[in-house]
Amino acid sequence: MPFWVDHALFVVLALVFPLRAALHGYRRLMHADEGDVPRVRMSLYAQAIAIQWSLTAVTLVVWAWRARDWGALGLVPRATPAALALAVLAVAGIAFVAFQRRWTLASATALEHVRAQLRHVERMLPRRLVELRRFLALAVTAGICEELLYRGYLIWYLERWIGPIPALVAAALIFGFGHLYQGRRGMLTTALVGVVFGVVYRVSGSLYLGMVLHALTDAHSGHLAYVAFGRETPAPPPGPPAEAPLADP
Repeated sequence: MPFWVDHALFVVLALVFPLRAALHGYRRLMHADEGDVPRVRMSLYAQAIAIQWSLTAVTLVVWAWRARDWGALGLVPRATPAALALAVLAVAGIAFVAFQRRWTLASATALEHVRAQLRHVERMLPRRLVELRRFLALAVTAGICEELLYRGYLIWYLERWIGPIPALVAAALIFGFGHLYQGRRGMLTTALVGVVFGVVYRVSGSLYLGMVLHALTDAHSGHLAYVAFGRETPAPPPGPPAEAPLADP
């Protein structure tokens, strides 16, 4: 059964982490001078990586300390027919996205659509190669840590109070709230993604497939944004004001 450390960790995941990201990290980025944005962006990437791995380490230490079943956290691989079928579907989905990605990268119209879709979080996305590398490290971190924290751990915790299916949905809603800085649309989209990854976890019986898919999804989005905004044609500088025509004498 959960004890006081579990309750504290739940509060951190459900409230402290999302509010910190929205009220400190994102606000800091949005209020940064244009020339300081790359430094702030890199700093936020590093902080997110450090925080997620720290929370994951705490979770694993608590789990080992209480001698809990690692399978209940989703860390025991399952080679069931359902898991194998889901893995095959995942490979097919990855192949489809890779094909679509090639078309998108070759189409100026598609890249313009990508920019329009991501404009509201543009400052958070990588623009330089060094930023992309750190973003990819963050994508791997999110794939591993967020799946363990928001799927494995949070679903386990919530099941003690509300049952399996409500726990999956509630964990997805909390995961969506964790992206409060993206606005209502971003939170809703992320919550739906959380439901999908929760189903992947339940059907496969472990977190590993979800970790891979989560990391690939984030890496794909980050690299697509890097290319799309990198190919954006800058707006021309405003020219001198036109002179008014001379009046006839």
